[in-house]
Amino acid sequence: MVANEHYKRLKHLYANAPAESATGHVDISYGYAEISGIVEPSSPDSLLNRMPHQRLLSDASSLAASSVEKEGMLELERINVGVSRTDYRGPVKITAEVAVAEPPRYHVRAVMVNEDEEVLAEALSLFEPSGEELPPDPAPEAVDEDESAPSPAPFMPIHVTQYGVLCLN
Repeated sequence: MVANEHYKRLKHLYANAPAESATGHVDISYGYAEISGIVEPSSPDSLLNRMPHQRLLSDASSLAASSVEKEGMLELERINVGVSRTDYRGPVKITAEVAVAEPPRYHVRAVMVNEDEEVLAEALSLFEPSGEELPPDPAPEAVDEDESAPSPAPFMPIHVTQYGVLCLN
């Protein structure tokens, strides 16, 4: 499968997901994802959606990791979120990059910024294969208005051996 088709497939799967969080563009390239969204206040009586920051950060991280792994679905094994502005409400941009590829595991760093490029939250996450196949593209004939893709993420693939860590650079 051509890489660009894989990225479009991920965009379409994300757009068709019932819990889609992004309200604006979604850009994906190899090891990199960028989404736009809005951090909205949750209703005071709601037990759900207390952490819109985490949801947006995990979405972007998942797309970045999935852009590298084309064979199947990945699941979020761990996420560590740090929110510096819990009071912020409004439009945000989230960028996520694969920091370390340790096949079949992927370590991803995501950053959420506001319109002034002020960092609102950061996340470090770990993804591992789920054992499930990636679903087919729900809109294979759909034409994206913006065909350009962001630059791929510069990350280092490593392999752990019995003798130590082998960095493939």
